[in-house]
Amino acid sequence: MEDKFVSARKQYLLALSFCVLIVALTELGLYAYVKSPNGVEWSEFGLHGFLIPLAINLTVLIALVILVNSPNVHPMVKNYACSVAFVIMCVVLVTSHYEFPALLAVFTVPVIWCVVFEDKLLCSVTHILCQIGILQLTVTSSIMTKDTTIEIEANELARQLSNYYQSPRKGSISAEELLKISENAKVNVLWLNIILAIILVAISRLFAYLMLVQLKKKDTILQTHEKDNMALEKQLLRDQMTGLYNHTAFYEFLDRCVKMKGDEPLTLAVVDIDDFKKVNDTYGHDNGDEVILTLAKVLQDHCGSENYVCRYGGEEFAVIFPNSREREARQIMENTLEEFRNIHYDWHSGMISFSCGVFQCSPYRMNAEEFFSITDKLLYKAKHNGKNQVCGGQ
Repeated sequence: MEDKFVSARKQYLLALSFCVLIVALTELGLYAYVKSPNGVEWSEFGLHGFLIPLAINLTVLIALVILVNSPNVHPMVKNYACSVAFVIMCVVLVTSHYEFPALLAVFTVPVIWCVVFEDKLLCSVTHILCQIGILQLTVTSSIMTKDTTIEIEANELARQLSNYYQSPRKGSISAEELLKISENAKVNVLWLNIILAIILVAISRLFAYLMLVQLKKKDTILQTHEKDNMALEKQLLRDQMTGLYNHTAFYEFLDRCVKMKGDEPLTLAVVDIDDFKKVNDTYGHDNGDEVILTLAKVLQDHCGSENYVCRYGGEEFAVIFPNSREREARQIMENTLEEFRNIHYDWHSGMISFSCGVFQCSPYRMNAEEFFSITDKLLYKAKHNGKNQVCGGQ
């Protein structure tokens, strides 16, 4: 089964590699221009804010590269691994910077990006993983902020203080109560961001689903058009009576084979049924059609597996042998002639045969017209020599 997502996974890996690089550079910039001027030491920031996230991201990326390039892994598993790796990187980013709730929006990216794999189940799994990643922030933030404070919105803190003084308990406020108000405001802001992030990821899942539906419709339309084109091509390139390639297809294939010949041998056989006009005039066109169909079947049986069998005229046939030398092609045509002339018809007591010219394309520059002309002359030589034979150029 053809894996149509090889290119998509390569682009996915490149994008994830680029993301890891950008995040690492941003971490360094965050320390240099924000943390360091505020007196944060590298020993305090470097391990948890840079080295550990970078190590996790690189480990995930390397493992993904190995898995994607493994020939023994099913393509669907590779697709799921790409999506899971992206979610893990998002979790690492949000966890290492829990003080920036806006980063929760990053979880929308894996949900939308997984659409490239055209898998509804994968889209749903990615959605669930992202929601779990968002919820785990509550545990992480509660652990990491136990002994520290984080910045909260001034308006939220002012609202909490205003509510306190408007309550029945008016008067001075203790340090413990102020800290409790600050913590409540912090928790409220955190939960508000988490809820908004969950809604945002859910919306991205909806749009991803709609994109998948449209992709499926597009694939269905393309497949329908492809089938129609194949049917039309068959109708245009096939002889309606025999099912062999027709006049147009013969000259197209011959021209293409001559131009692409290279060092490989190329041989042409041209066939004409002997005294076919007499058969038609004496026994009728229906019996003449039977002879044509019989020869078409015999030619297909002997030559049709790797070669182009064509009917380019009424009783005229041709076989293009793209990878056969003249000696091999001539032997095939002699075997074909032997079987054809030994076929007996109820309406005819004699033998019906054909004449054939066989020629191998010369190594020097030769076009399709010259190639066919030489072979056709060999056919007429076989006719002139008594018919019922195969005449070669060697």
